[in-house]
Amino acid sequence: MSAIYAVLFTGIILTGLGSAYYHTAPDNDRLVYDRIPMTIVFMSLFSATVAELIDQKAGVGLLVPLVLTGIISVLYWHYGELTGNGDLRLYFLVQYYPMLFIPLILWLFYRPGQNQGVRELVWVVVWYVIAKVLEHFDKEIYAAIKVISGHSLKHLAAAMATWWLVRMFRMKYIKSK
Repeated sequence: MSAIYAVLFTGIILTGLGSAYYHTAPDNDRLVYDRIPMTIVFMSLFSATVAELIDQKAGVGLLVPLVLTGIISVLYWHYGELTGNGDLRLYFLVQYYPMLFIPLILWLFYRPGQNQGVRELVWVVVWYVIAKVLEHFDKEIYAAIKVISGHSLKHLAAAMATWWLVRMFRMKYIKSK
């Protein structure tokens, strides 16, 4: 389990660095450095959810294939962009599959007495959904309030999702010792 969380939190740190790098001069080449770390977060969170709620060995075993799939999804898109035919379908699958299936896993595999961290995981998903809605309505939000864009608010919502992840990890693994 420690490997999964090490990859997850490394991905979060790299997402911050990659996002900062991308936003200093946005283009598709820099977007790779923003998207790859995010796929590491999505896939390692999915792996952790499988390990925590379904089977620890399976979750740990899924970590490397899932993270590699995430990285490949971005490289595939970027290669396509370079050749004039960018394809985001695999990246979208990597981005949305975990957030669709984590609630399903919670619903199907939650057992009474397994309360530690479940509420926090639900909040991670809720804040991620809020972030995606804010991102989708980026221009409309800016036009309505003229102070901040939906994209900027998306970053705040993603930070809230990260806060709930940290809270979940601390509750499960730090405070229990």
